[in-house]
Amino acid sequence: MAAAKLLKNTRDKKMVAFKSNMFVFMAIVASMTFCISAMEHAVGDDSGWVTPENPNFYIDWAANKTFTVGDTLLFDFYTGLHDVTPVIKEDYDRCSVTVPGTTIKTGPATLNLYIPGDHYFICSMDGDCLDNQKLAIHVVDNDSSN
Repeated sequence: MAAAKLLKNTRDKKMVAFKSNMFVFMAIVASMTFCISAMEHAVGDDSGWVTPENPNFYIDWAANKTFTVGDTLLFDFYTGLHDVTPVIKEDYDRCSVTVPGTTIKTGPATLNLYIPGDHYFICSMDGDCLDNQKLAIHVVDNDSSN
């Protein structure tokens, strides 16, 4: 009788350990799937975050990309020459900063895209935005194409 009880306890412990290990394994797989799907987008590709010669440079750059929650934007620029300022659409359109936010002044800068929807960025230095150093993107949720 004691041997049967010991065998049952051993089986129960193995089952609990198996279920626990399976949970950990599934969590790792899920996190790997998320990490694999996340992308880093180098804004402007090899040109970086600069005042473009082509007025449609950043519009064209973003047009063929899909930005998803979990992705990052890498703004590669020289500290002191440019910055990255997330702005609202009205400020993007006017090249102004009326809603105080965070201006990133040290390059290169990486921004995480964690909210779906439209996002706007400008360089707020020396009229660079007026010279088309601005970026508008649409970020979709992992589960949809909103």
